[in-house]
Amino acid sequence: MTTRKEQEWEEICRRCGQCCFNKIIEDDGTVYATPIPCRYFDIVTRTCKVYHKRFETGEECIKLTPELVKNAIWLPEDCAYVQRIRRTGEADKNK
Repeated sequence: MTTRKEQEWEEICRRCGQCCFNKIIEDDGTVYATPIPCRYFDIVTRTCKVYHKRFETGEECIKLTPELVKNAIWLPEDCAYVQRIRRTGEADKNK
């Protein structure tokens, strides 16, 4: 069961799927996105085939919370969550 606040946070996502592609993070913090998506990501529809149970699949799907997004160097600048955190400082408000 999700709370209303969790539902509102979830609605921020544009479903671009950029977070579903594997990334390589160098020791210096440089992030390289690979062309390899999660096996459950449909590259045509840009949707997850197991979205309703994505955290139970054993894959590396991570629940994006305001706190996590604030410190995640691997999320792209145009991610809706990243933009929201930068614009509103929402992660700080949730502490």
